[in-house]
Amino acid sequence: MKILHLYSDWKWTGPAEPALNLCVALKKFGHDVTFACGKAMDDYPFPPDSESVEKSAYERGLVPVTKFKLNKHFRFFQAMSDLKKLIAFMDNEAFDLLHVHRSYDHLVGGIAARRAKKFLPIVRTNHDGVGLVRGLRNTICITKLTDALIDVSEEARKVDALNFRLPDGAIFRIDASIDCERFRPQNDHSSFRKKLGIGKEDIVVGIIARIQTHRRFDVLLEALKIARREEPRLRMLVIGRGTKEKQLLTDPARKMGLSDAIIHTGYRTGDYVDVVSCMDFNVFLVPGSDGSCRAVREVMAMEIPVIAANRGMLPEIVDHNTTGLVIEDTSENLATAFVTLSKDESLRKRFAKASLEKAQEVFSLEPMAKRVEEVYEKLLS
Repeated sequence: MKILHLYSDWKWTGPAEPALNLCVALKKFGHDVTFACGKAMDDYPFPPDSESVEKSAYERGLVPVTKFKLNKHFRFFQAMSDLKKLIAFMDNEAFDLLHVHRSYDHLVGGIAARRAKKFLPIVRTNHDGVGLVRGLRNTICITKLTDALIDVSEEARKVDALNFRLPDGAIFRIDASIDCERFRPQNDHSSFRKKLGIGKEDIVVGIIARIQTHRRFDVLLEALKIARREEPRLRMLVIGRGTKEKQLLTDPARKMGLSDAIIHTGYRTGDYVDVVSCMDFNVFLVPGSDGSCRAVREVMAMEIPVIAANRGMLPEIVDHNTTGLVIEDTSENLATAFVTLSKDESLRKRFAKASLEKAQEVFSLEPMAKRVEEVYEKLLS
């Protein structure tokens, strides 16, 4: 199959990684995949220090097409320019199918596909764990410019089917995937724990999140304070950055007497997997810009159990009392969960083993790409 993927943004955030990973996996299956995305600036191929989709595409062996604007936000004249160029591009390249990932590329790419000389089935992936907003643009895109919709959660699938009146044959639930080869169990993390100042006896609960008000750091810190009264070995590893770091993390931790219990590594790139491996268990409360909660899947693939809030699609990812704990995330409930996993090493190991098994069976790239390929084949048949 000759497939065109459109991604309307240049920033390496949100669903960029799942979209690129899918393209890489489809190429390994032998398909002819073209990936087009937004461009950070006019420099070619990209600024060397950029965190861009374009840069990440090159790193994965893809040569992205960046001759379209493909902005995240709709701008009329740029959209008209993209529409004209996309129609010509589709006619010249004779693609078999179009796969879109965001609202702008869905609208402009979908209209272009409908106006191209050759009929192109259109597939949209909703990368968020919740249903699409039932606004005018989404209604037009889903009902007029979509032949198959892929949702990454069952909750989203049900909402989208109801809101847009989609038949079962046009909507699919396919789990978001992660690179299980990159995120795999680390046999020995003792040297990196030492590098971060983590003692041999310390029990580390980790969180991967931007430091923002809605990520509930106040609840986390209160839970840590309560839990340490019973389990003083407990420390919290925070991976992430944010403009409100001092307001939401540093100052409250100092006032609560938790400064020594917090290990804040900031945003990590090259050693990200090493830092994550230092966790004994992970906590995840609120989805961020990546609505599919990719960080949860990554730590599970690294054989790390998760405490998850009973919110959104998290209970679909974390199986309560099997791969971790799913709780109503009050400070008291979190503290109880922290203490339970801190004191029971055998329980942590049981959850960790089950997490790894689920990640390899459900979240790895190949099963996800195979199911997407089946959607393509159904449309083209």
